[in-house]
Amino acid sequence: MIFHSGNLSNASKLDADVCIVGGGAAGISIALKMSGNGAKILVLESGFDGYDERAQSLYAGENIGHPADPLNEARLRMLGGSTNHWAGNCMPLDPIDFEARPGIPHSGWPISRSDLDLYYPAAQELVETPSDTLYDTSEHFSKIPDHPIAFDESKLTSYLYALSPPTQFGYVYEDRLKQASDISLVLNATVLEILTDDTASQVTGLRVAGIDGPAFEVQAKLFVLAQGAAETARLLLLSDNVETRGLGNSNDLVGRYFMDHVSFRPALQAMVARDNSQFRIYTEEHPVGEHYMRCAIRASEDLLRAEQLPNFRFIFFHEETGSPGQSSATTIKRALEKGHAPDNLRWHLANVLSDLDGLTNEVYRTLLRSEEDLIRRDWIEPWLSVESLPNPDSRVLLTADRDDIFGQRRIALDWRLTNADLAANRRATEVLAAELARLGYGRAWSVLFREDYDWPKPTTYGKHHTGTTRMSEDPKHGVVDENCRVHGISNLFVAGSAVFPTQGHATPTLTIVALAVRLADHLKARLAEGQP
Repeated sequence: MIFHSGNLSNASKLDADVCIVGGGAAGISIALKMSGNGAKILVLESGFDGYDERAQSLYAGENIGHPADPLNEARLRMLGGSTNHWAGNCMPLDPIDFEARPGIPHSGWPISRSDLDLYYPAAQELVETPSDTLYDTSEHFSKIPDHPIAFDESKLTSYLYALSPPTQFGYVYEDRLKQASDISLVLNATVLEILTDDTASQVTGLRVAGIDGPAFEVQAKLFVLAQGAAETARLLLLSDNVETRGLGNSNDLVGRYFMDHVSFRPALQAMVARDNSQFRIYTEEHPVGEHYMRCAIRASEDLLRAEQLPNFRFIFFHEETGSPGQSSATTIKRALEKGHAPDNLRWHLANVLSDLDGLTNEVYRTLLRSEEDLIRRDWIEPWLSVESLPNPDSRVLLTADRDDIFGQRRIALDWRLTNADLAANRRATEVLAAELARLGYGRAWSVLFREDYDWPKPTTYGKHHTGTTRMSEDPKHGVVDENCRVHGISNLFVAGSAVFPTQGHATPTLTIVALAVRLADHLKARLAEGQP
């Protein structure tokens, strides 16, 4: 059943066995997987069944650290959450991503990849990708006519990932949610505060409101926060009536260790000296049964261990954009026409002298006023995505502003990237460039190779917010335990990428859903045992 909070009267009280805050991928997955087991499930979605500007405005906040996408643009506040604008790329985390690794401070999960292997198939089904086996298998490779490049496997390896349609959880699963007699999903229901007993060791209820009213309360046996990394941290910090630093925050860890994927698009430009069909396996989508897959390149475990690097991946695109020499020649010409030398003249001259074909093309285009190059060449422009290093100073925190619709404090994002992050991005690019040269595919250029490179520009971001309520065995090192229960609170859980201690190179949605399915099993077991 799905209904609007406006159907409730003021001061209403709703009861459930399990209350899930957030109707995105994690919240909907938990509700669906718990349905049919005798539990009464309540889902509270702050937004509506479509986009609403007022609901979306609740995400607004400041970026006070490294420039990032505006908070109210990075997520969507509506049924289905940010699955309404995701790209659909699906891949599991690598086994090494769960390890505590030398050289990666604050790394390590209290669970291993094998703990999620049972749940990835169900997650693959929910995101509508092949679910019979993991994507990166010899069987799936055998269905693709092209062969991966023979990289040195001690450095780089090729792997397959799947493309979700992409699944918009609100639309795809709306009918199932409506028809389930044991699920009630309330739209326009924003949780303002988590209520607890006098010791803040057990949640007793939630204070909830619609944008235009009413205000009501929710009581349940078990509560799950599934609002995304930023808003989950915000709600815990706002709930400070008993625990004055915020719930789960006795060790000042809520909101810390914020991470997002840093992306260079492209990380380098490589001139292909051979038939570019060698790269077709990476640049095209491949039908596998009723689904589609793509091939990408990731760091080998040997490289990550030997050089103590964070995980990274490259996705290839075949481009016909201007070459480095051609682009730099254009930049120099335009600057001289204005009577001054361009910034970074030394770099531009180096590009021109190392790419004389590109200079020739630019002269040809200028003199003949042509839109075509004289010398036709093929280029690849790999996109690089590197996990950002866990950093306790990178965080989500509350501001003094109380200007949202409900008069609550907004959040600020203080995302911090360090020279170690730059070094990792640069080294990843060097490894790929060296391998392309070793294999005779041609030369490569990258802004990351410049000594005067102004880190961290130009970069883009995955909008993959993670880490603000990280998972740990010890409450001194994280906010939730291996079962995603908030340390010190018997009946409060967190679902989603907020619990990731590290993020790996993988896009997070598949693992978010796998963790949600795993949490659903745990919650069912708790209810069956009669635990509060």
